[in-house]
Amino acid sequence: MKEVTVNQPHFAVYFKCTGSACIDHCCKEWEISFDKTTVNRYLKSRQINIKTIATSRLEMTKKSNQHWATMTMDDSRTCAFMDKNALCKIHTQLGHDALSSTCASYPRITHRLGNEENNSLMLSCPEAARLLLTDAQAMRLHTKIRRNFLLTEQQAINPWHKLINVMAMHLVKASGNLPEQGLYALASLMLLAQKLDQRESHGTERLEEACFALLQALENGNIGQTLQQMQPDYQLQWSLLLRLQVYLDNCVATRASGRLGIYVKRLLRIQTEEISSNDVSRPVTRHNAAWQCRVMPWLAERPYLISNYLQYRIFTGNFPGDGVTLSLKPLYLLTAEWYLIKSLIAASAEICGEINETDVVNIIYSFHSVTKHNNAAVAAFYAEIDKVRVNDDLSLLYLLK
Repeated sequence: MKEVTVNQPHFAVYFKCTGSACIDHCCKEWEISFDKTTVNRYLKSRQINIKTIATSRLEMTKKSNQHWATMTMDDSRTCAFMDKNALCKIHTQLGHDALSSTCASYPRITHRLGNEENNSLMLSCPEAARLLLTDAQAMRLHTKIRRNFLLTEQQAINPWHKLINVMAMHLVKASGNLPEQGLYALASLMLLAQKLDQRESHGTERLEEACFALLQALENGNIGQTLQQMQPDYQLQWSLLLRLQVYLDNCVATRASGRLGIYVKRLLRIQTEEISSNDVSRPVTRHNAAWQCRVMPWLAERPYLISNYLQYRIFTGNFPGDGVTLSLKPLYLLTAEWYLIKSLIAASAEICGEINETDVVNIIYSFHSVTKHNNAAVAAFYAEIDKVRVNDDLSLLYLLK
């Protein structure tokens, strides 16, 4: 018998689907896959309407047992198993156990490595995003031990990377609503970690000492002062925002792309209004001013909101990765992603004159729905981000100013 350590954030433990009250339900505008067992169950169902829908609307792709068929969408781009009340006919008539593996698990996700299992939620679900961003305790981890007779051998946990993951969460949590400072501290930690020998005990000790020193530097304002002295790279920031537009222009319309488009248009409005003189610094400085004057006072009443999001990305993304070598690239991508989200929030606040919880939740969930729904979307999004790197991954520092 083997034991598995199961970690799960507080907001995932208490998540409950809102059903027909969802502002953007998950049964539309996506390619919905059905596994072989589920397809056969529906085709043989005694419920005539279920059998009829399965026969007429399921397209047999047979890519694998897990992806045996997909739902053929009508003009409304909605799953045919959804009723007029926006509830699932399968769940209503056959029960939860009759759902396909995709439908039964979403938005829950699991990452297993060695004898650890990290459970969380996908933020493409609006309710998951809302819970994460509105509860100060959302990223408090619940840990339990589960005995597993069937556990197979898997890739072992890299203790060095695990230590960095824990430290990274502490640093971004300590930075509160000043995420740039937390990311700068994390960059400093990563640079040191690359130089240390993870096989030596003194390497761990030096990394722990550095983490404590960085936490103190966050508390006493030293990191904030360092960032103030940095010179911004407006061209890099401008280019990254343009890559977002290129990515979205090349995306096939999918769930929440219309909602994300609303906020992208607000961002582009500032970009076009301020670029008449070909001075790329003007729109970027306007974004920064909107963030400082309109968003920061609002965040001051919610100091957990941004740190919750970054802790989530570090935890769910298994930062800094499973690889043998330690790379700055995951941090560069995380920083670039945060800069894009920050810019969307700032632009919305500037155009509308204020920011509110609804807009922030909409931006986060739609951003994740479009850019992180599947591996292909993630790869395409990161490929666009990668095009604006200057020399190396350390150019991420210029996105913090």
